[in-house]
Amino acid sequence: MEKILPILIADAPEALTELCGVNLLERLLRILQRLEFRRATVLSTTPEIIGADLRKCSWAREQISTDLVSSTIKPITVQLLPNQAAAERFLIMPANIYCDARLLATLCVQNSSAALIDSNPPELARDLVRNPCGPSLVDRDFLSGLAPTAPFFEELKNKIDHRKLDLVDAATVNDYVVNMRRHVRPLCFAPSLEQDRRIAERVILDSAQKGTLDLPAYLHAPIESRIISLLCKTRITPNQITISGFIIGAGATAAFVLGRVGLGIIAALIFGLVDGLDGKQARVKIETTEHGKWEHHLDYLIENSWWAAIAFDLWRSSQFPNAFYLLALLIGSHLLDEFVKRRAKMATGRLLDDLTPFDRAFRLIAARRNVYVWILACGFLLNAFPQSYAVICGWAAISAAVHLARSAWICNPRRRRVVDSRT
Repeated sequence: MEKILPILIADAPEALTELCGVNLLERLLRILQRLEFRRATVLSTTPEIIGADLRKCSWAREQISTDLVSSTIKPITVQLLPNQAAAERFLIMPANIYCDARLLATLCVQNSSAALIDSNPPELARDLVRNPCGPSLVDRDFLSGLAPTAPFFEELKNKIDHRKLDLVDAATVNDYVVNMRRHVRPLCFAPSLEQDRRIAERVILDSAQKGTLDLPAYLHAPIESRIISLLCKTRITPNQITISGFIIGAGATAAFVLGRVGLGIIAALIFGLVDGLDGKQARVKIETTEHGKWEHHLDYLIENSWWAAIAFDLWRSSQFPNAFYLLALLIGSHLLDEFVKRRAKMATGRLLDDLTPFDRAFRLIAARRNVYVWILACGFLLNAFPQSYAVICGWAAISAAVHLARSAWICNPRRRRVVDSRT
């Protein structure tokens, strides 16, 4: 990205329209930083207002520097675009748009000048999408061929109409996100009206929801989305949510160690809900960081502390003298499960849980933290808590065995050669 200079045309108040607690200009800058841009130019006819916004402290875009260039003419023409000798190509876009990061990433890898369009927008956003969508990647030769005093975006549209510019169609961009385990349609549009902004926020909240969930998570999802729709408009950060979740999770561990099983289960149920909030908050507000990826390891540590604490309490109280053998079975099953899932992902490029209808159906009930907690809650209510602990350990082993068989089938070299020959 070093040879591409982003130029954002940002005029107040449109560029400062807020979606889910982040204005459009700020959102684009955060996306550009995560696309590994370290410098951007902001061109504005309202430099005082835009400059005041850019000067606000924002840790989520602190790695990208901005050069504010004032303009007195609107709309922007080619001759008003900053002349940056160090850049070979320019990513030019209005800053009053919502644009999925995947679309900008696809534009930036084009070998020639190109503009973004959407030939088949989904029904939800059909009335919002305008073609061209706004962002374009152009080089110096392309700019030199435009009329210097003509509005840039009108010239861009004219080139598209006469097929003198390559196109990136949002409708054809791969919309499957591996780590989200679902298809998420990338969109780009300018949310000008209040109704448009409500639709845009629905798009953002929906795009932050992971797919192929277990049964408890399907119940959590609408609750989490409702909470995030409120939290995203506050200054609460994903890290603060993670810390709160850690405290709740540690509280559950302490309760299990002390034999307060009911209290521990309640804390574990709350943790299951809170645990989904930090990732959603980060995705909705473009506040993802490399450190955030380690949050899953922290979750794994917390949940394993629960199973160890329960085993300790069952052993200490003589309710289940062999509880530690069951704990070893559960942890060993988890390690095997992680290994075979990683092997399947290396072979297919997708997560095992989302490969086929069978895998997605099994994911609903497969051994996972949320499923365990529900089983333990049922056991506690039925006065059969030790037996329910044995059930979750046994279910962990069965789930690992199912995934082992699926991974062996998927990764079988002979079967893969047959599949490859058919395709």
